[in-house]
Amino acid sequence: MSAALFETLGAAEIILRNAFHYQLGERHTARGGSGPWYDSAKLDAKGHRDIQTAKAHATGFGRKKEIPGKVIAELSFGFWRYLVARRYQVVIWPALQKAFPNHPDGAHCPRGDIEDRMQRIHVLRNRIPHHEPVFRRDLAQDHGDLLTLVGWISSDGQRWVSNISRLEALISQRPIESPPGSRKG
Repeated sequence: MSAALFETLGAAEIILRNAFHYQLGERHTARGGSGPWYDSAKLDAKGHRDIQTAKAHATGFGRKKEIPGKVIAELSFGFWRYLVARRYQVVIWPALQKAFPNHPDGAHCPRGDIEDRMQRIHVLRNRIPHHEPVFRRDLAQDHGDLLTLVGWISSDGQRWVSNISRLEALISQRPIESPPGSRKG
C-alpha cells in the first residue's frame, strides 16, 4: 500500500509543483522580474534556506550550471505545501490561486481548501518513507484528496494520476476496514 501511495503522491507532486512554478514564474515576469522567480520571492528565512539547499543540490554544490528546472525538482513537497500557508496569503497566494482553475469557486479559490488538503497529503507523504503504518488511515479519502487537488489544477492531470494509481484496486482488496473517520496511521 505504501509503495502505491508513494507512486500516486509522486505523480500528484509533479503536477502541483509544476503548476506552482508556472504561476510564480508568470507573476515574476509580469512584474518585470529577470532570472528565476525564486531568486526574488518574498519568502521567510526557512523558504530561502530551502531554495539555497535546492540550488546546492541541483548544481552539485557549485560544480554545474544552475538550471531552474533542476532547482524546482529539488524543492521538497514541504516547501510547496508551506507556500499555501496563511503567512503567504498576501504575497504568494494571489499567484498560486491561479494554479487551480478547476476549483468550484473558480478565480476565488479559498486558500484554506488547498492548505487543508496539502497538509493532510504532506503528513501522509512523510509517514511513508519512515515506514510508519498507513493501513489504519482512511486511504480512500487520502486518494480522493490527491485526485481532487490534482483535478482542481488539471482534468487531464487528474485522469493521468487516476489511471496510473493502483490505490483503488488495493483499497478494495484490503483485509481490514479502517475505523470510521480515522486518519491516523
